[in-house]
Amino acid sequence: MSDIPPLSQREQEHLTYLNVYMLYNEAKDKRLKYKRFGALFIIISGLVFLALMFSLESKIELLCLWIITIIYCVTMMIRADYKYCLYKNMLGVCDEFDLSELDEGDDEDDCNIQNISE
Repeated sequence: MSDIPPLSQREQEHLTYLNVYMLYNEAKDKRLKYKRFGALFIIISGLVFLALMFSLESKIELLCLWIITIIYCVTMMIRADYKYCLYKNMLGVCDEFDLSELDEGDDEDDCNIQNISE
């Protein structure tokens, strides 16, 4: 039998980085899907539940189900966004969303500085 040498500290850290980066990419994809389809699902479920409420007699139960559906969808969207931000902060990654926020913030600061100096 051949003995496999143990991994060095550097190799373990690199493997950990790759695993976290993989989780970051999965969280990023999931976040984009939830943003895209979450709001659409909430609107469609609203239309379906409203149609059912006006056609059936169990209005209170359908209203409660509609509210539970909205809360569940929003919770899933917040959870996906939280995981994305968690992995992004662990890796210290700056993505396209951060750059657009910085550009918008810089313009506002420049306008404020110009208004103060005048």
